[in-house]
Amino acid sequence: MENFDGILKFMPSGALRQSLARGLESVSGAEEIRLRAERPLSVFADGKPLYIGREGGICPPREALTVSRQAVSAVFKSLCENSVYAYTDEIRRGFVTIRGGHRAGFTGRAIRGRDGRIESFRDISSINIRISREIVGAAAPFIGGIVQGDRIKSALVISPPGLGKTTLLRDAARLISNAGFKVGISDDRGEIAAMFKGVPTNDVGANTDVVEYAPKGEGTEILLRTMSPHVIITDEIVTESEVYAVLCAKGSGAAVIASAHGASFDDISRRPHMRPLFENRVFDLLILLRGRNGDGRIDAETRRLT
Repeated sequence: MENFDGILKFMPSGALRQSLARGLESVSGAEEIRLRAERPLSVFADGKPLYIGREGGICPPREALTVSRQAVSAVFKSLCENSVYAYTDEIRRGFVTIRGGHRAGFTGRAIRGRDGRIESFRDISSINIRISREIVGAAAPFIGGIVQGDRIKSALVISPPGLGKTTLLRDAARLISNAGFKVGISDDRGEIAAMFKGVPTNDVGANTDVVEYAPKGEGTEILLRTMSPHVIITDEIVTESEVYAVLCAKGSGAAVIASAHGASFDDISRRPHMRPLFENRVFDLLILLRGRNGDGRIDAETRRLT
């Protein structure tokens, strides 16, 4: 049975915490916990919502525990350690990462500063806690195509949300690092290594250096300038500036292992902002995740580009 104490401690004591604790015990492979103001408490597993009743059982939505506005607000403040101001940078991005690599995203009424940037949120309406899992060996089926003798090949991991991209990157870091290579992780969301007071709470290997919460470009530059990594690992390339950071890393001589949301190889290659990565032959290998087999292994297709 999984230990969810690191998540449950952010819930206000009483019905919500008790119901959620019992519900998580009865759900296999929970992926997300959804708290929506004045709506039913739910947990996502296998991509489907399961509604949690007051006694912790799975039930129809109309019989589920209703999460109050006050409870949602209390959880938000607790996630920010009762100091919303101290979490300004995280709030601007719409999520905070808690110990263990769990990411809590939220929605509500944004408060903007004079420069137009989001400074905070009020009237929090929804919180989504994505449950992070460290699966040792997740990258083992693919590592032979990445580590070849004294060289590391660059790879892009592709999949729709929630199929294990971050899990695979984390385990790849561990395997490559423990093989004697210097690994640099540019972890702008704090999910890969899940650092706590400077120490990774996930096993990312013995020869790994991590920059957390910095924009990918700046984090990558710091690692290249100060840690001379053989490979840079980073999650979810989304913007043109992040594409540029990957180009710079590859241009410096380091290999790059990254991920991107996508449904197919063609889907990724056709996106205008991703095109420079393919035009410059940044990646040697593409890995498309499709889910898990019955034995729990990642179902994936690989395509070699070089």
